Amino acid sequence: MSRPRIFVTGGTGFIGSHLLPKLYQQGYALTVLVRSSELKKIPGRPELPQETRLVIGDIRQPDSYRAALENHQALIHMAADYRVGLPASCAARRGMYHTNVTATMELFDAAQQASIPQMVYLSTTAALGETDGTFPDETHRHNGVFRSYYEETKQIAHTLLLQRQQQGLPINIAIPGGVFGPGDASVLSQTINAYFRGKIPFQITTTSSFQLCHVERLCHGLVQLVDSQIQGQNFLFTGKDFSMPEVFALLAEVSQREILPSRSVSALKPVAWAMDKLSFTGFTMPLSQEALRIMDGSTYMYCSDKAIKQLNWSAGDPYQELKLFAQAMAEQAVKDVRSAKK
Repeated sequence: MSRPRIFVTGGTGFIGSHLLPKLYQQGYALTVLVRSSELKKIPGRPELPQETRLVIGDIRQPDSYRAALENHQALIHMAADYRVGLPASCAARRGMYHTNVTATMELFDAAQQASIPQMVYLSTTAALGETDGTFPDETHRHNGVFRSYYEETKQIAHTLLLQRQQQGLPINIAIPGGVFGPGDASVLSQTINAYFRGKIPFQITTTSSFQLCHVERLCHGLVQLVDSQIQGQNFLFTGKDFSMPEVFALLAEVSQREILPSRSVSALKPVAWAMDKLSFTGFTMPLSQEALRIMDGSTYMYCSDKAIKQLNWSAGDPYQELKLFAQAMAEQAVKDVRSAKK
C-alpha cells in the first residue's frame, strides 16, 4: 500500500527538518520544495528521511512548483522570512512581504487548484499580537500595533487565511510561540551562542515577555494537524513564559557567571538609529530600532488549552529543556575555543 504524500515548504528549515522524520515515521511520503538540490548540512538538524522527493523551485515563483502539487494528499507550509531587526529599507520590506504574504496566498491558491484536501499553515503568536499580560486563546485578534515588519506580514497572511478558511479552504492553522532546539538559527539561539562565547557585554532592561517550547514538542502537535479528521481548525502551541532577563539568569546559572549588567532601551536608541543608517550600506548590524521596539514591555503570551484538550498535546518542561539546550551550546563553545588554540 502506497504512502499518502505530503508537499512541504520550509522542510529543510529549523522546524521543518525536525518535523519531516516524524511525518515519515507516521507513514507519509514526502515531497519537499527546495531552492537547490545541494542541501547545506546544518549541525543539529536531522537528515532528510529516505525516499524524500525534492522539487527544485522557489516559493516566490509559483510556476516552479505548480505542476508538482498534483497528486498530494496534504500540504504543509512553513517557509517564511522570519528576520527581526530588518534593515530599514523598502527593498527589504518588499522582499519579506512577497515571501510571507504574496507567495503564501499564491501557494494555497495553487494547492486548491490541485485539489489538495488537507492543508496546514504555520503561523505565529506574533500574528495575534500583544496580550497585555493576559493569556487569550486562538480567537484573539491583533490590535494593530506592530513591533516588527515580520509581525505585520504574518498578521496579514494569518487574517487572509482565516477568511479563506471560513470560505471553505481545508486548512488548519498552527500558532506557535517561540521555539528552540538543535539546529536553531533564531535570534534567541544566536544570543545564547554569543553569550557563551563572551560576545555580549550587557543585557537590555526589559519586561517584555514571550513563550518558548522545544521544537520536538511543537512537531508532535503539527503531525496531528495532517489528520483528515481535523479540518478548519486553529491551534495554539505555546510553552512557558519567559523574559530576556530570565533567560540571561538561566545562562548565568549554566555558565556559573555573574548576571550581566543592564542598559536601558532609551540609552541605546541613538546607537540603534545609527546602525539602521549603516545597514543601508549592506552591513549586518547587531542592533536596530526594530529590535528595540520588541523590548518595550509588551507581552505575547497565549493559552494552549485547546491543543492540550483536543490533541492531548503537551509543552513538556520548557525551562528544563531550555537549560539543557543552553548547556549543550555552552559545551560546544568550550570545544570550539579549545580547537582554535590547537
